[in-house]
Amino acid sequence: MHVFADILRSNKEKLKKYLEQNGIEAYRLYYMDDRRWPVALDVYGNEAVIHYFGSMSSETRQDMERSITEVVHVKKIFSKDRTKERANAADNKEHTGQSETVVHEYGHTFFVNLSDYLDTGLFLDHRETRKWIEGLSKGKIVLNTFAYTGSFSIYAAAGGAAKTYSVDLSKTYCDWIKRNMDLNNLPAEQNWIYKMDTLEFFKYAKRKGMSFDIIILDPPTFSRNKGKNFSVQKDHPELINAALEILSEKGFILFSNNCRDFEMSPEKINSKNVSEKRDTIPPDFMTGKQSPRIHRTYIIGH
Repeated sequence: MHVFADILRSNKEKLKKYLEQNGIEAYRLYYMDDRRWPVALDVYGNEAVIHYFGSMSSETRQDMERSITEVVHVKKIFSKDRTKERANAADNKEHTGQSETVVHEYGHTFFVNLSDYLDTGLFLDHRETRKWIEGLSKGKIVLNTFAYTGSFSIYAAAGGAAKTYSVDLSKTYCDWIKRNMDLNNLPAEQNWIYKMDTLEFFKYAKRKGMSFDIIILDPPTFSRNKGKNFSVQKDHPELINAALEILSEKGFILFSNNCRDFEMSPEKINSKNVSEKRDTIPPDFMTGKQSPRIHRTYIIGH
């Protein structure tokens, strides 16, 4: 198992300066750099999460976890099996809080839950995208849809946004957004939270004559709501076109997704101003043999 430990040490050394200079406590340390260990390893402070993408003997698992403890000095390791179907939606799962912890990132603070759900509450691959949005948010009205736990909204609000709107269909995630806002001392009167379907919110905003300078669209690859199936590949034109209707004249949409086979359909978008942004992948998602296409990000304007 010394080979696995050596890979971890090498990756850790490559990331050391980046993590320390930016106060980043949650990061990816390993992603299938060697096919003998088909896992991803994410570190959250002094705890870690292993995502299993293939079968592995119990002995190999134990040896691997010993190497992680030795190299990363974590106190606890959580396991998630990514070979099975996605876990139930957050609203259908018990929030025990037993594995909840707080992590810091670029001066911001977030609650993460390392055991109760398949995802932890913070998508680490969008760290640099969030920072970019923060730098453009001063004085802007920002709409964050499919908001999850609100990390984009936190960055935008901290960057001086005049107002943020966070929209998510899950009550659990809306509550989580509020807790993250409170954790970062961001006032509720400037940071509104809506428990709504994104397309329904677009219709509501249009009726109300609302307009947004920055709209963040980071939908899941697939989802189901009220008997309707959503596919980001099939339905992204409808989603983007609806967002364009409530986008301010000089505003922009940040559209992103992590569907590995995604292809944009520009001919179906009601704008010729569509470009891919290729500098949003953080260094910890480009170590070893990892693919730099963990997500695709586009900027769309009028």
